Amino acid sequence: MILYPLGAASSVSSEIIPAWNAVAASQKQNASAWWLIAQPDHAALAGELAAQFNTTDFPRVEEEIVRAIALHDAGWARYDGGGVAGGGKGDAPHPPGDPNGRPLSFLQAPVLMFVEAWIASIQCAEEQAGPIGGLMVSGHFRRLAEHRLNSVEDSLEDTARIHAFADNEAREDAARLSRQSRSCSEVEHLVDLLQFCDLLSLYLCCGSRASIQFPQAIGSRSVLLRRDGELCLLHPSPFREEISLGVPARRDPASGSEPKICVLPMLLR
Repeated sequence: MILYPLGAASSVSSEIIPAWNAVAASQKQNASAWWLIAQPDHAALAGELAAQFNTTDFPRVEEEIVRAIALHDAGWARYDGGGVAGGGKGDAPHPPGDPNGRPLSFLQAPVLMFVEAWIASIQCAEEQAGPIGGLMVSGHFRRLAEHRLNSVEDSLEDTARIHAFADNEAREDAARLSRQSRSCSEVEHLVDLLQFCDLLSLYLCCGSRASIQFPQAIGSRSVLLRRDGELCLLHPSPFREEISLGVPARRDPASGSEPKICVLPMLLR
């Protein structure tokens, strides 16, 4: 689940920080309430963003690539609801919480849960977007697995589980690569594209107001995002004009004076 904190002080800063730092900070932020965004719905937003790309720096994305991006977190529907397998947009089981009642973020998911969700997401992407879908989503999670192994000291059992996932997917990716026409370098470029869309969607879903820089370069250029009120300005921008999108969210705890489920609007240019 992605947490969008409500009722907490949030100001726009001109200081540019890494995009991931902004997302991670929002997931730790104290608040009186949160909008909860199911990860399959965040992924669908990432796909909608990719479908809008149409500039010199961001050429139009093929339909099967958009589909793979939109399904890259489909395996989380079992835990978050939302998406194609969750009974409707924004539909989600009651989220687990910590001892203080704070809902748990996707960053706090146990290893067994996220590995199962990764595997289900890869299977869904391959079924609906073909071998390239499986390659993109597997490549995305193999990168996350490598980062986890290098940055977190998990139990021996959990470390073995992540290693097993990465080793199995490396073998599966060799077979997937042979079933489609793109080269390894082209596939890696598409994984970069997925991870850019993923991070942009995460930023939009987490409620951060920070100015950010993305780790993925477009050509040789770094992508920056600054806020102008509710408008997110990207440079270079993938969009020819201002676009308006939205993502379903559920309020936790529920409020008698506010809707339990809404669509959070996003404006980008």
